[in-house]
Formats: sequence, C-alpha cells, structure tokens
Amino acid sequence: MNAFVKLVNIYEAYGYSVQTGLSPLHFPGHSWADIPFTYFIADEKRAAKGGGIAIAEIYFLDALFSHYRPKNIFVVGNAFGWSTLALSILNPDARVVAIDACPRPEEEEGIRLTNQIASDFDLNLIAVNARSPEQVAEVARIHLDGAIDFAFIDGGHTNEQQNLDFGAIKPVAAEDCVYLFHDVINFMLLESFTKIIQETPSLEGHVLFRTPSGMAIGFPQSMKPLIGEAIHAFSEPDAQVQSLLETGRNNITAQRNGNGSKS
Repeated sequence: MNAFVKLVNIYEAYGYSVQTGLSPLHFPGHSWADIPFTYFIADEKRAAKGGGIAIAEIYFLDALFSHYRPKNIFVVGNAFGWSTLALSILNPDARVVAIDACPRPEEEEGIRLTNQIASDFDLNLIAVNARSPEQVAEVARIHLDGAIDFAFIDGGHTNEQQNLDFGAIKPVAAEDCVYLFHDVINFMLLESFTKIIQETPSLEGHVLFRTPSGMAIGFPQSMKPLIGEAIHAFSEPDAQVQSLLETGRNNITAQRNGNGSKS
C-alpha cells in the first residue's frame, strides 16, 4: 500500500481525521506556512499544535529511499508521530528512534500514540520523551544498534536550535550519514544550514525548493550515486530560483505602487 494512503488509514483507525495537502488559495485567510502540512482533527479541533510533513515531502522521502536503505534513523521532533511513522513505513528494515521535548500534554499524547501504532502495526520504531541536544547521545546509545545513518531534524525552529540538533547528532552518526532538515525556508533557517555545510567539509548541501517547507539536505559525496537523482528532482535550478524571486519582488512593488496611486 502507498505510504501516504497507509498513514491516513492508520490515523483514521485511531479516531483522527487527517488534514493535509491543502492550498490557501482554496481556503482564503490561511497561510502557505501552515495549511499544506499535516494535522490531526479530533472533536472538530486540532489534536496537537505540531504537525507533520506535507504530502509532497512524503513523496520526496519515497524517492530518496528508492535505492538508499539506512539502518538506523534518528528523528528530532516527533509531535504526533506522522513523520516518524512515514520514515518507518518507507524503511521497514530500519530501526527508527524519535525524540520530542514534549512542551505540552499533546506531544506526550503523541509519544504514546506513536508507540501504540508501532506496537499494533509491528513497526520497528520507538518515540521517546527526551530533549535535544542534552539527551541525543544517550537515547541513540540505548535504542539504536549502531551509528545513525539518517537524521531528520524537525525540532525547535530557530537557527540556534538547528545548530544544536546537528551538533548533538553528528558525534553519534556514521561518516556517511544523511541529514534532512525540515522548514529551512519557511522558518528562515538558511543561516544555520549554510553554517552547518560550510563548517562540515564532508557534507554537500542542497535546498529542496520543490518541497512545501523548503527542506534542506546535507550528505557526503559518497552517497550521491544513491540519492543524487532524488535530490536533483526536488531542487529548483539556481537561475530559476533567482528569476522567480525577482519576479515576485517586482509584482509586490507594482502592487504597492498601484495601491498607493488609488489612495
């Protein structure tokens, strides 16, 4: 079964309606930084503030793991489990460990639900109430059989915290570990990502403009034969990015001038 379809079926089986993949053009007043992503509805309200990756981002992961098969996956930021479960479903032979600092009771329920689903569906994963960077090494040592091969960083959305998350994972990661960062563009985390890549000569970095959150990925050159095509497919050419940005700035200027002439 398709991973996305399986995820929707799983959450609905536990009594949640899945809201995902929507466009603010269809629902005026909603933000591009919010409504395309995945949330869970119970009793006509969101079950948790934190969401999960968008449909297109699941599609990216599916492409990424077409030939690349990590054995030990580490997730910073479990929320309600959607992204953690997606990684496990797409990598049935891998061990997946996710942590969340659980700042609210909803995230604690997310930990419980994730582990319940893992047990009920025989998935090789565990979600743990733990903080990054303080407890990353300990959790990895206890729950993984070996170094981290793939890291998904989706925790506190600040440049400082992203640096801390990467810095905590790298010492317990394999040399060929691949690092995927969520919300890099949407939450203005390019400063941190650029710093990480510049200060880690072993990693090549790409911003995945064709993902709704503006994911970014860091990987060693040795992994390019396995994942290069997927990364290329979800990256926009630099010239096109600059052209789109320039067109957008010109449109905003024209709109402002137009509004000004009417006032």
